[in-house]
Amino acid sequence: MINRSNLPQVFADKSMVGMKRTSARLNFLTVILLSSLLLSACRATTLPIDQAPPFPAPNPTAAEIPSPAPTESLIQGTVRIWHSWDEKRLPALLKAIAQYQALYPAVQFDVLYIPLLDLKASYEAASLDGRAPSILIGPAEWGPDLFDLGWVADVSALSSAELVDQLNPAALGAARYRDAVVGLPISQEGVVLYRNQSIIPLAPATFEELISFAQQASAGEIIGAYLDRSFYYSGGHLSGVGGNLMDAEGYPAFNDQFGITWLTLLQNFEAAGPVEFFGDNDLQLFKENRVGWIIESTRLRGDLIAALGNSNLAIDPWPILDNGALSGYVQADNIYLNPQSMDEPGQISWKFIEQMLTPEAQGAMAETGSVPAMSADALKSSQIFIEDRLIEEAMEALSGGSTYPVVPEMAVYPPVMDGALQSVFNEEVPANQALQTAEETITSVLSSLKSTVTPSP
Repeated sequence: MINRSNLPQVFADKSMVGMKRTSARLNFLTVILLSSLLLSACRATTLPIDQAPPFPAPNPTAAEIPSPAPTESLIQGTVRIWHSWDEKRLPALLKAIAQYQALYPAVQFDVLYIPLLDLKASYEAASLDGRAPSILIGPAEWGPDLFDLGWVADVSALSSAELVDQLNPAALGAARYRDAVVGLPISQEGVVLYRNQSIIPLAPATFEELISFAQQASAGEIIGAYLDRSFYYSGGHLSGVGGNLMDAEGYPAFNDQFGITWLTLLQNFEAAGPVEFFGDNDLQLFKENRVGWIIESTRLRGDLIAALGNSNLAIDPWPILDNGALSGYVQADNIYLNPQSMDEPGQISWKFIEQMLTPEAQGAMAETGSVPAMSADALKSSQIFIEDRLIEEAMEALSGGSTYPVVPEMAVYPPVMDGALQSVFNEEVPANQALQTAEETITSVLSSLKSTVTPSP
């Protein structure tokens, strides 16, 4: 097993999503430097955190909450939550607390905000001396490392089939690690297909239609489609055509016919218009109302609304192919349970996690601008309707997405895969040769790491 603390965050870091850079690209030589970094990097220094006073309990009106069940009033205790949600997202958490306390009025809440850059290290430091909260809210990328250290619980035995089935499988996939469920997604984000409706009025059902519509729309300064095929923005298509990036041990699984199909698909992007490779030109021209389609992150939804206007912007379902469909990587924010809270009286912390995954709480997530992790169908069946059209469209698009792997081995893949893609697109290296070279490179690095890095306790 690889100690995740020795692995740099490459594109898995949420701060990278939607923030393209046009500087020199990583290539196969990057893996040499990457290997030395992987072997020499130390765990981030943990940060002490002062104890904050308990967060005041909300006082909702009776019209906003259900009547408490009398048999539940005996459940009592304190749920401690650490999070990094800003003032825009916080109302969703407060609403969930209010709904929970309507059912369990004797349960109190101690809620502490910690900036995202400090949150994981603070939780680790608190876990070492027994001060960790009962619940942590943070990126899915943290789950494997915290689970290996024994600081978040496997909640698979607590999670009912009904609860799990209502979640987007791609978002839930980021919580699965080593046959465990180390957290549950409460919101999601990812790579989607944006469309300027003033340029292209209709969503394409197939990739062939996308190419046709894009060609028809291209005239003068208008570009029908400007699609990105760098690894972060195109890696999900590999799953969409039936392939796998890695096997259960983290070793490459892409060097097969599905990998060839994937690279052929990406080469065919050129039929729709110019192509981008982790740059900004596609995004800038889209904001200037000159491009019909781009592939981007849902994190940029607000910026694109500001540039084009809400009525002109759409998020399309991924078009289908003869052998599958296009797809985008999906990431999630998870809610984690402290193992020490597994057996607490009344399971008050776990009950709150369940509360965060009710249709009402997920609907509140949408009200704050986040994309709920629950499926649109599950919300509608509970008579919870999303008023923001673009969030609803994002939910549908992400339902056709692919889990961005959060296992430690993933840190090795992006630079090597980007090098392989560039060798095919720019140097005309045959697809099978590029995939073979990438497989050998990644396998060599992983084998070296797994033989030299001491597993976490």
